[in-house]
Amino acid sequence: MRNKIYTLVALALATLVMTSCLKDDDNDGKGLSFRDTAITGFTLGNLKVKRDTLTKSGKDSTFYAKYDAKKVRFYIDQAQGLVYNVDSLPYGTDVAHVLATITTKNSGIVTILNQSGDKQTYFSPKDSIDFTSPRSFRIYSNARDTYRDYKISVNAHKQKGDVFSWTSMQSNSNFAAFTAIKAVSTKDKIFVFGTNGTQTKGYVTAQNDGNHWALLSQSFSAQAYQSVLVKENKLFILDSGRILCSTDGNAWTQTGTNASLEQLVAASSSELFALTTAGSLVRSQDNGATWNTETLDDNASLLPASNINYVLLSNKGTDDRSRVLLVGTAVSGNKTVAWSKLSYKNRPTADDTWNYVENAATKFLLPAYRHLTVVNYDDAALAMGVDNSGKFGSMLLSRDAGIAWNSDKDFSYPQNAQPANTFTATVDADAYIWMISGSKVWRGRLNRVGWKLNQERAAE
Repeated sequence: MRNKIYTLVALALATLVMTSCLKDDDNDGKGLSFRDTAITGFTLGNLKVKRDTLTKSGKDSTFYAKYDAKKVRFYIDQAQGLVYNVDSLPYGTDVAHVLATITTKNSGIVTILNQSGDKQTYFSPKDSIDFTSPRSFRIYSNARDTYRDYKISVNAHKQKGDVFSWTSMQSNSNFAAFTAIKAVSTKDKIFVFGTNGTQTKGYVTAQNDGNHWALLSQSFSAQAYQSVLVKENKLFILDSGRILCSTDGNAWTQTGTNASLEQLVAASSSELFALTTAGSLVRSQDNGATWNTETLDDNASLLPASNINYVLLSNKGTDDRSRVLLVGTAVSGNKTVAWSKLSYKNRPTADDTWNYVENAATKFLLPAYRHLTVVNYDDAALAMGVDNSGKFGSMLLSRDAGIAWNSDKDFSYPQNAQPANTFTATVDADAYIWMISGSKVWRGRLNRVGWKLNQERAAE
């Protein structure tokens, strides 16, 4: 009986708490109920967008296009009285002349305040509004005895989406001593490892810095820099047969030993991949403790021998599976080869075959760039490097897992950037590409890629 009484008391208290929460959510603390005065919907009409074009004579020109903004979603924050769009309108949108529709609770009356906030006019969906800055609206109840203020923002991109914005960071003279380098990134750090011919050294900077680099406390064998890779935000390196792991680049833990390994070449969320001294491809599912030979659908002589890169491409619709794309220069040195396979995060027994990527169309092949660097960017494999003329080769993208490589006018190197004796690049967690050429360091991002990332994070 006592337990039943306790249960009834608990239920009663829970009911009181829930009722209190609902009242608090429906009240702004000033005695005003959102049920009486509230914006329930905000939509835009057709807007004008300024577009760039070229005349028949090749001169720059502009024109205005119609943009249907009805589907742009606006969020309503009743607690703070804010209305805004997370997905900004296209660059060039005329937000100084906006037609909008506002729906209210119980057909409340809507007024708009002037910029100084001392005058109100009735809102009409037929009148254009200047939204170059947030505007204040007041919603009255039908009885006109209560009102609530809202601030409405119509956000539009202030930069062109197809522009690659690069920032030149401070040069690092320490990098100039390297004869070859490799950059990787973890959740919040950028690492550059390089060899001076006798040993590998590493430097680290915070992702939000880039001007100050700290020397890592441990050095490695001369060729170890080639094996540096990141798995689940942890650094891995192969150093004279030892597989080492670190979270910060300074403290390293040995996770395995295998004298037959030549180089770590790729990693997925659950596996490490390496080339052996015998020329075979092997994998480990326990961070390097044990290794098993991989199955190839073609001759192992076609595996990459130098300039080896990999990217981890997500498979849309599943978090369990990703595609590993392995790219590098063939043993002949005059062509680039690519292999791919599926890797499963939660199915350790899955054993997919590595597929040799073939393309009979020479036009779409990836050239054998010097200092070839391939990163995952804009949901594609992005290749960079130095061409036969000694200049930076075109940035090439593959959106089909290495089959075809195409140039894209949106992708460009930093202005006035010149190739040096070393080159590498990596991508950080905020979709910035870090490019290092000799002692020079740049950080850049394609504007629309940054917008997409911010939108995804806002929706989480």
